[in-house]
Amino acid sequence: MDLPSEITGDIVIISPVGRIDHNSAEDFTNAIVSHVDTCAESNLKAIIDMSGVTYMSSVGLRALMIAAKRSKELDVKIVVAEMQSDMKEIFEISRFHLIFDTYASVSDATTELSQ
Repeated sequence: MDLPSEITGDIVIISPVGRIDHNSAEDFTNAIVSHVDTCAESNLKAIIDMSGVTYMSSVGLRALMIAAKRSKELDVKIVVAEMQSDMKEIFEISRFHLIFDTYASVSDATTELSQ
């Protein structure tokens, strides 16, 4: 799993690529929490672009839950965008769509967060 990111204005776009499973979950968790901390320090918002995620196990969902908790503690807005259909279904079944605002595209998320 790779985790490139870019900053556009006051938004950091985090783009995990590959599988988020037992082998990559610790690195994913640490990277996402680090991004949340950076957002808090720099007054940024975050978009997790899920378009490159080919698989996410329950440990990946746990990482997102940790990031959501951390972002709430630090008052950082973090959203999810461009989930593949199977990820959308997992989000709905696990009720993560109630934790994260989700958007069809990074562009839609960027527009909403820029308001």
